[in-house]
Amino acid sequence: MNFSESVKKFLKMTDLTPSDLARQAGYSPQYIHNLLVGKKRWNETTINKVCDVLGLRVVISKAQITEVIGSNAENQNP
Repeated sequence: MNFSESVKKFLKMTDLTPSDLARQAGYSPQYIHNLLVGKKRWNETTINKVCDVLGLRVVISKAQITEVIGSNAENQNP
């Protein structure tokens, strides 16, 4: 699962819209839309802001698979 798919899945789980995410992260709705549909590429700053808003963290495992894990799972071993 790529980062955009993970964010979209989490948005559905939390009943947030991409526009809500954009407003809270300080970006335009169009920019977030373009990220989520793959028209723009994610950068470190944008990933960090989106993760902060959603309460997520990015974990890269030994198998080089990126996962998005909810902040309530911080006590679990990745």
